[in-house]
Amino acid sequence: KTVLLMKELGAGNLRGVMGPSICGSCYEVGEDIFEEVVATYPEAASRSHSGKFALDLPKALEVELINHGVAIERTNICTCEDANYFSYRRNAITGRQAGFIWLT
Repeated sequence: KTVLLMKELGAGNLRGVMGPSICGSCYEVGEDIFEEVVATYPEAASRSHSGKFALDLPKALEVELINHGVAIERTNICTCEDANYFSYRRNAITGRQAGFIWLT
């Protein structure tokens, strides 16, 4: 909705950068959540390393933004696989990460 509103207000040449996030091979979910999300965002469908239901939320977001005319760059760094980043799924310890948004 934000992208659509920005375009209505005259924004053009939108670009986005997607930083580190959990990947589709690491974000296991139950079948009920999987089916609910995939019904709206089929690109999110994934399987974990062990073959269980999983969601690739960064892929779904990327497709959604591209479909709305936003040029996307991705780091493709998985926060669960890369120990340089916090991951509750990996360590079961609460932590924080930050992101930035700016207009130019």
